[in-house]
Amino acid sequence: MRRHIKRSWKKCGCLKKRCLILYDGDAQDNIKEVVKFIKETLFPHFEWEERKVFPIALVIGDLGVKQVVRELQQQHIMAMSKFDIMTDLLLKYGFSFSDEKIKERFIDTAKEMIEVVLENARKEDEALFPFLLDKQVELDFKE
Repeated sequence: MRRHIKRSWKKCGCLKKRCLILYDGDAQDNIKEVVKFIKETLFPHFEWEERKVFPIALVIGDLGVKQVVRELQQQHIMAMSKFDIMTDLLLKYGFSFSDEKIKERFIDTAKEMIEVVLENARKEDEALFPFLLDKQVELDFKE
């Protein structure tokens, strides 16, 4: 599980870097890469946590752990809502934003989403996963 945690954290950092360079001339490829990462890596990770990890933590955890799980669930919802905004902008305007205000809104929304995801990863690393490791919970994650 530790290897999975480190890999997830590294991928979140890469996502943040990719979103922050959307101002470069090659924005179209960067946007596609970010969206692909979110759909193929980030959301499946959220889904795995919702189906496998959180139910276990809610059953065996104390009140503090349960509160952490609820916060993580809220962060998942916030991140997915930000992605919905990004997707809506892409559907309306395509991958090449000719309007700077639209491009700026997309980038700001992506940054907000990334901050939520990074906070989510930090909370998992500092509170949830150490608790599960301490309880010797075995989790199967297909990568």
